[in-house]
Amino acid sequence: MKKIYRIFLLFLLIPIADIKAQSCIGPAGQVKWGYWGNFPLFPDVTDVWALENFPSRPEGTQIINSLRAPINYSDFYAGMIRGFIKVPQTDNYIFNLTADDKAVFYLSTNQLPANKVKRAEVVVSTTLDQHDKDPAQTSVSIQLVGGQYYYFEMYNFDWTGNDHLTLSWKKASTPAAPWAIVDFNYIYEYTCGQVCPERGTPCNDGNSATTNDQQDGFCNCVGTPATANTCIGEKGLTEAYYYDNIVGNYVFNDLVNAPKFPLSPDRKEKLPGAYGPLPATPTYSADNYGTLVQGYLTVPVSGNYEFNITGDGNVLFYLSSDDNIDNKTAHQASVYQTDETDHTNNVSQTIAPFFMEKNKYYYFEFRHKENTWRDHFNLYWKTPFHEDKEWKRVPAFYLYDYKCEVSCIPAGTACNDGNPFTNDDKIVNCECVGTPCSGPDCDDESARYKVYDSCSPTDNLTTLSEAAWLSCGTLKPNPNPARTNNKNWIRYEFNNAYKFQDTRVWNYNVTGETNKGFKSVYVDYSIDGTTWQQLGGTYTWPQAPGNADYAGFIGPNFNDIRAKYILISAINNWGDATCSGFSKITFNASLCDSEGTICDDGDPLTINDKFDNSCNCRGVNINCASDTIKLDRSPLSDGDYKAIKAIAAESLVPTTKDISFTAGNSIVLLPGFEVKNNAVFKADIANCVQQAFVNNEKLTNATDDESVTEFSTDSTEINKLKQIVFRINKPGYVKLKLKDKSENTIVTIIDNYYENLGTQIKLLPTNKLPKGLYWIELDYDGKILKEQLEVKD
Repeated sequence: MKKIYRIFLLFLLIPIADIKAQSCIGPAGQVKWGYWGNFPLFPDVTDVWALENFPSRPEGTQIINSLRAPINYSDFYAGMIRGFIKVPQTDNYIFNLTADDKAVFYLSTNQLPANKVKRAEVVVSTTLDQHDKDPAQTSVSIQLVGGQYYYFEMYNFDWTGNDHLTLSWKKASTPAAPWAIVDFNYIYEYTCGQVCPERGTPCNDGNSATTNDQQDGFCNCVGTPATANTCIGEKGLTEAYYYDNIVGNYVFNDLVNAPKFPLSPDRKEKLPGAYGPLPATPTYSADNYGTLVQGYLTVPVSGNYEFNITGDGNVLFYLSSDDNIDNKTAHQASVYQTDETDHTNNVSQTIAPFFMEKNKYYYFEFRHKENTWRDHFNLYWKTPFHEDKEWKRVPAFYLYDYKCEVSCIPAGTACNDGNPFTNDDKIVNCECVGTPCSGPDCDDESARYKVYDSCSPTDNLTTLSEAAWLSCGTLKPNPNPARTNNKNWIRYEFNNAYKFQDTRVWNYNVTGETNKGFKSVYVDYSIDGTTWQQLGGTYTWPQAPGNADYAGFIGPNFNDIRAKYILISAINNWGDATCSGFSKITFNASLCDSEGTICDDGDPLTINDKFDNSCNCRGVNINCASDTIKLDRSPLSDGDYKAIKAIAAESLVPTTKDISFTAGNSIVLLPGFEVKNNAVFKADIANCVQQAFVNNEKLTNATDDESVTEFSTDSTEINKLKQIVFRINKPGYVKLKLKDKSENTIVTIIDNYYENLGTQIKLLPTNKLPKGLYWIELDYDGKILKEQLEVKD
């Protein structure tokens, strides 16, 4: 029996393998042409591959009987023909491609699509029968074996005007023969590909714990998983919040330090998936803004997934290991200035394969900083369920809204409620509301946000080497001991200490040598040229184009940092093995007035602001901004509690905690107040202004004191918008959170970001906060400070 069984199994395996290989070969004499349209710009092959419905679900198809596509079909579209070629006798063939506007031809080494090779392409438009415009149109000689099927793909990409695509051939042995269109005698339709129910078709995923089961269009039945996470919102809703009029190139420093980020955006829009913004008219019409997108991702099947981001400006992407926002740094990606489908610009833009589970939520977050011209951010994935293993944009079907945000667009801001039967759409209580209209009274126009002009360049730059600076790393060591390994550097010494603001940079712009330009860069500053502080993190400088009209880009913003020396060190460049440099940098800086001159330090926590002898506008710190603080019967966390007039507490100071109370008039410890063993509790009756003068004097004479960080919330409220103000006198890592009365985190405003010294302001809208008491908690290098915040009617 064993011998018979083995022989029988062997006979089964051979024909099954042969049948499987042949199963995609369809009717002879025809192939299918399909197209995908409505591209905002001129598409290419990577744009088509990124489409979720590519390749099996084109927007339209036609059966054709030769390898000539329909002529002058449309504009801004991409077309594809795929199938098989079979010749009756073995011979060598040459293929030729003609097209308008562009095209590419792939031919496999056999009948398997995975073995396709690019054989010819059209990069400049040809006429219908113009076979010799560019050598790239014509393939090398290729041997085709008689009776063997060869898989092929053809694409054409059209912008406007004429469009056509034709594949011709002839035998290599007769090069003088005319080109002939590959016709019905040699072609076979490709009949494989996913054939699945339409997305949204009701189904049953077999899981009683899910609801609203629907087909996803890829033969997966997907339900909405049950969850106890109250922040998981509407399925298919992805919203982007935009923060306008923020100059600079980077998420860190420029976007994160903006007072309005992340809680007071200027506008928002619904996205079709984890990518945006929506196409503008004119295209790329918005400049100098930031973006925040938050949500949850699900997957239709368990398995290994890869993720990749692209974007103009600076884009950061976070993906949690679960639905907990605090775990968002489990998977991270970042990128700077790439095309929409440039997936290999930097290793940091890809998240390596990791296992994801069906019926599980994963929190995700985009942060995007746009400077000028192009603006886009995109999340792509490679999945276990797509037919082709190309990068695909992540659609809204697998996404859920993050509904725990307290962000609020200012009341009265123009918006678009998406309803064509309303006019004069405006923000009311954080929502977009329009005035109902009917018939001819409706204008049906999208709300228009003011687009601010970008900063104009100071001048354009030539391509001459005489207009650039170059270092080949053979001279003096780097002035900053922390940069010993960075051999290519430049130090600027100024005649006085200045307060520096924004910069503009022109990278190395010599034609043919732009790969010498700085890429990853450290920027340090110093007062004495010996002790150095790093500005922000690592900067990425775009490669120069090598054109005479190069206008540079907005560089690092020093945010009024005082320095006499600035050091710029290259970590690497754009590819040159020996030398690095850049062409030009300009600094926006100012000298301060003489000591004692009255000024405004921009800090609402100070009074009597004057310039000191170190170019600093400094006022007297009046930290106590709340009149009274009331603490109920609950354990206190580490921190300082300060009030102008009074503190009343019936709280518990837990073991090992360090708590201090400071108030101007009274500190009342009510029945129930308790200090546990080994806890430290201090109480101090002090006039805020008088004590501030003492503290200010100590600060002047003790620059290494790390305990001088102070912060407050503005006791006034305008249009339900409060200010959170904090000042640090030494750079360090900062966390800023809004907590409820029980000290549960509502929102993280700053998430462990390295801040430079100075005063920072964050705007907190209170529209979505119920009436009551809240805590603002500042964690500065492990030191906890708290301020109580009251939300009234």
